Amino acid sequence: MFELILESIRVSFESIHNNKLRSFLTTLGIIIGVMTVIIVVSIIAGLQSKVQQVFSSIGSNVIYVQRHSWISMGSRDLRKMMRNYVDFDDFKMIKEMISSAEDVGISISRMFPIKYRNEHLEAIQTQGVSENSFKINNVSVEIGIAFSADDIKYKRNVCIIGKDIQKNIFKNENPIGKTLTVDGKKYLVQGITEEKGSVFGQSMDEVIYIPYTAMIKYYGEESKRLSIEVRSSTPDETIEELRWIMRLSHSLKQNEGENFSINTSDALMNQWKSLTTAIFLIMIAIGSLSLVVGGIGIMNIMLVSVSERTREIGIRKSIGAKDREILLQFLFESITISLTGGIIGIFVGFIIAFTISKFSNLPFAIPLWSVLLGFLFSVSAGLFFGILPARKAAALDPVECLRYE
Repeated sequence: MFELILESIRVSFESIHNNKLRSFLTTLGIIIGVMTVIIVVSIIAGLQSKVQQVFSSIGSNVIYVQRHSWISMGSRDLRKMMRNYVDFDDFKMIKEMISSAEDVGISISRMFPIKYRNEHLEAIQTQGVSENSFKINNVSVEIGIAFSADDIKYKRNVCIIGKDIQKNIFKNENPIGKTLTVDGKKYLVQGITEEKGSVFGQSMDEVIYIPYTAMIKYYGEESKRLSIEVRSSTPDETIEELRWIMRLSHSLKQNEGENFSINTSDALMNQWKSLTTAIFLIMIAIGSLSLVVGGIGIMNIMLVSVSERTREIGIRKSIGAKDREILLQFLFESITISLTGGIIGIFVGFIIAFTISKFSNLPFAIPLWSVLLGFLFSVSAGLFFGILPARKAAALDPVECLRYE
């Protein structure tokens, strides 16, 4: 049996070699289908790796109490849009009553123009933070010093800048000790954060941090629209406790809905995975359609091949070849054509996925299962669409075959 299989494979390769151009054109549908699967899986895996990398810098144990949810589903609710901001009364109550949290901080985010000598940037994210915000959010100061309790207490005009601010504003200068103008107010630069990179083309390092008290000093009530940041080793327990405290702070009755949101990176990551899974399934369906088209092409060419080689089949049968030998010969030929297309599709998919990762700054990631899926798809297409031609060839009458012109 093993010798029969080897002989069938050898004859299949000879047939493909004798019709190279036709065999290649036949495999195009398979190549496109497998290539599509590899590229889509690579892009989605790279995106998930990048997003996971960003979220892991914060950690799943950081909880944010804010006005709105990060994930907005369905139609807009006017009551949600008009709800009050989370304020300092909420912050004070949480800080006093929370028992399951390790640390509680706040941040206030605004967009301001900045300037240093002749260099300036418009609409730069400026965050007013508490002295423990960097610790809560895993932000590290690479050069200089972080904010102290006195910086917050005395509302000092000091700032810590991201890497992109250093590159774009200070160029080749050391920014430590320099004065940076933020929305017309002068701040002394005392630190630079470690580089975080970018997500979807949005830089995570184009940001300025100042004491939240300094922001309140200049912008008053307008700046008291804050985000409460909570770090906990038992996030599920802390979320329930935060929900109870916030309902108490907002004087909500038992039957009243919440007018605040509790956000975590895990919830956002789960939403992202749901979205990418849907995209992946759609692209798999498109790739499968290409494989079906390619499989039909293989079946068509194999039927033509059976007609062209009818006399050859008759000669082989007349010298003792059995029906199953003829069937295996054509079946293996179909599988070989399809598998060759699958291998080419995987190879081309690798090259295109690698090129995309280089130009898009995404991690290059192709899971092993996607390669195995490509092989499985191509072999299955060859097997399924090769059965009919192979059975037709095996069923031919050798006498009629020898008479065929």
